[in-house]
Amino acid sequence: MVEWKKGQVDISPKDAVYDDSKLALLEAHYGSRIEQGNIQAASFLMARGGKVFAHQAAGRLTYKADSKPFTVDAIKGIASISKLITASAVMKLVEDGALWLEQTVKEVIKEFDTPMHGGITIRHLLTHTSGLPADSGYFTEPYALNRHEAMEAGDWLTKSVLAGPIQSKPGEHWAYCSIGFSVLAEIVSRISGVHFNEFVPKKIFAPLGMTRSFLEVPEKLKPEVSLMADWDEEKLGRSAERKGLPGGGGGVYSTLHDLFVFGQATMNGGIYNGTRILGKKTVQEMTRNQLSGVPAFHWGKHLADFRHGLGWGFYCDGSLTGPETINHQGWGCSYLFVDPVERFVFVLFVADPHDWNPELVVEPTNIAFSGIG
Repeated sequence: MVEWKKGQVDISPKDAVYDDSKLALLEAHYGSRIEQGNIQAASFLMARGGKVFAHQAAGRLTYKADSKPFTVDAIKGIASISKLITASAVMKLVEDGALWLEQTVKEVIKEFDTPMHGGITIRHLLTHTSGLPADSGYFTEPYALNRHEAMEAGDWLTKSVLAGPIQSKPGEHWAYCSIGFSVLAEIVSRISGVHFNEFVPKKIFAPLGMTRSFLEVPEKLKPEVSLMADWDEEKLGRSAERKGLPGGGGGVYSTLHDLFVFGQATMNGGIYNGTRILGKKTVQEMTRNQLSGVPAFHWGKHLADFRHGLGWGFYCDGSLTGPETINHQGWGCSYLFVDPVERFVFVLFVADPHDWNPELVVEPTNIAFSGIG
């Protein structure tokens, strides 16, 4: 029988007007998969109106046989949810008048000053419409090109980002592009004058009280990080390095509660617990659809008119989240949902190193959202 560890909550499900039978259903859904050895761990947090009413975790912290339990305050690599942090860092510079959304990347990074790349703007990068190479496997290609080695090297810009033709003219198509957010992180470093890994903790994590969120995990906290395989452990060992590819596309480590805080700050228009990190109008711009008539080949699905904000996404395949719920997924897998209509925040961590699986994302998301009363 899987044991669920409970974290601190502010109110009961009843006070949140939430059907608590859905929490039991979520426990059973993930618990059976943990018992069967299909996944290593699972955890989730739910809040309504800024008050946490569910906060729990089960499973093992690491892939090792002698692993400690996965607890609610476990630190986990959130992969592509990092893009929301990067987008916020960029928008802080926009607020400061140091950047503007239609500014071309070549004005900051001279390597982009080519006939092919010169028209790419900050907005294009934030909305995945730059035409730069999509993530490996995005087009469901059976033998995806692995750019990882070049991207980790010091010449990642010329040997990975700018190598080969662009996939479409800027603004023509939506195609998921993590390296575009690495470029944005590089822009943050160059414009601010401090490394991206310093800018984010100072301007986002510390003001919001996200005390267990890092781009560089302190050595003393590494035993509290969820690890899914030996390569995950190797990646953690490199998290303090500041060479090669910036972590703007997927380098952040965080916790359930810290991501709730970030999501709630977004719902609140850029403020949490009296501290503002972004202006109200900035957040409104980030969380509205930026595209019109832009098609996407979305991991095997042809979509004629894709919707996307600045960093934030709207799409959640086959779910009950509703059209106004903003979200982002991270490989491995993590999810952050913010429903401004229901004032509902849902954070989900599953320790699973396999490909996207609807049993681990879509089905539990439907369970979670169906409990809202």
